[in-house]
Amino acid sequence: MRVTLAVLLSGSALLRALLILWGVVQDALLRVPYTDVDYKVFTDAARLVAGGESPFLRSTYRYSPLLAYAVLPNALLTPLWGKVLFSAADVLAGWQLWRLASLQGASPAASLWAAALWLCNPFTFAISTRGSCDALVVNLLLGALLGLLRGGVLAPALMYGLAVHIRIYPIIYAPAIVLFLAARRFELQRRSRGKLLDSSAARSDGGQETEAVGQPSLLALAPSALRQGALFGAASGGLFLALGDLFYWLYGAPFLQEAFLHHLTRRDPRHCFSVHWYGVYLDFMPTWPTGAAAAAEQGVAQSSAPLCAGGGGGAGLAALAGALDPARLAPLPQAAALLALALALFRDLPFCWLLQTVAFVAFNKVSTAQYFVWWLCLLPAALPGLPWPPPRALCGALVAWAAAQLHWLLWGYLLEFEGRPVHLALWGASLAFMAANAALVVVLLRCWDPPRSFLGVSLGMADGAPPAGARGRRGDGREDQQLLAKRQ
Repeated sequence: MRVTLAVLLSGSALLRALLILWGVVQDALLRVPYTDVDYKVFTDAARLVAGGESPFLRSTYRYSPLLAYAVLPNALLTPLWGKVLFSAADVLAGWQLWRLASLQGASPAASLWAAALWLCNPFTFAISTRGSCDALVVNLLLGALLGLLRGGVLAPALMYGLAVHIRIYPIIYAPAIVLFLAARRFELQRRSRGKLLDSSAARSDGGQETEAVGQPSLLALAPSALRQGALFGAASGGLFLALGDLFYWLYGAPFLQEAFLHHLTRRDPRHCFSVHWYGVYLDFMPTWPTGAAAAAEQGVAQSSAPLCAGGGGGAGLAALAGALDPARLAPLPQAAALLALALALFRDLPFCWLLQTVAFVAFNKVSTAQYFVWWLCLLPAALPGLPWPPPRALCGALVAWAAAQLHWLLWGYLLEFEGRPVHLALWGASLAFMAANAALVVVLLRCWDPPRSFLGVSLGMADGAPPAGARGRRGDGREDQQLLAKRQ
């Protein structure tokens, strides 16, 4: 049977429906539940809202109240409503990825692959059917990309502002968006000013094209960046502040603390993929027990204290980690990487957002498997700018990333489920995973070779030009540079 977009979307919806039903069976019969613990938090918060109370009365509810409102039917109709909503958003994200790839000139087969990379990914459909809300933010961000590609400002700004309100991490894309809008505005103004010159040049040179000029510098974009940033920021920031004011009026300081400030100041001593977890863990445990009695006095299992067998060595290491505490400096390399990627890649927003998100998650003080959804949704959107089939280097980097994750999970299992003192080994696995993320970013940069940038496609659509269509091998990007430099 020939796989079409309709078949892919229908099959993906059916798969998710079956997984939701299977979740009911597993939750009732098996020891390990299928439903994510956060979904139970959403449901409890919805019950509180339905009773006229604050969702923040539920401990560990650290989300926008909009999410509790969205799953109100969990409390009023059926507890499966939220999973159905998140899974529907998951399928819609697949359609948006197909649309993005098509508009960027990918072939029908490549566009279908872009949707399939999301819809058929076990990680993504498991996340949504277990009750994760990330598909809602994914749809808002993909919708913003589609709007920006089509030349819009207001609608993408509103979707972006709502996405930042629900999940604060998309704020990292703001510089790239402003630079993209500035470059597009600058180029459109240059074309408009050049119409009369082009008509004169056509008469003087017999209709031959004028010599191409280079892309504008960042300094030349500064005035446009200020204007476009103010326009986009007024719309997105206005919505963000309006929702913030509304919920602060309804729920007071707990809303600000739980929905926003907690995520900015969070220091989690539990193990995670981040390289910073071990230093934070040591900082939370300033003195280490030297035996079973001391361990009982401290309320810590002896097997869970790293490097405690030798007595005072653990205390010295804890003091050193507390003095240095690299987690406090984590935002600095994170911000530097995000800004450098925005300045270098703003003309290709999907690819820029992809690398920014990989870097953000890798450098973050807290990093869990759920965070990987934030950039997995952008990988298919960047597919038109990557060679197909993927080169060996890219395949190797993806395999190394998956292997590093599995390696970390092995040590994590030994620590969490078997109680073995493998903290240092697990931290080493976190370092290896960081290296795998860095290698993936480097390889993606080397493989990235779009025939036309996201900005070039957007300008072409502004001129009424159709998408570039199917291509065999990738070009070197010169077509896009020449297109940007022409005066219409």
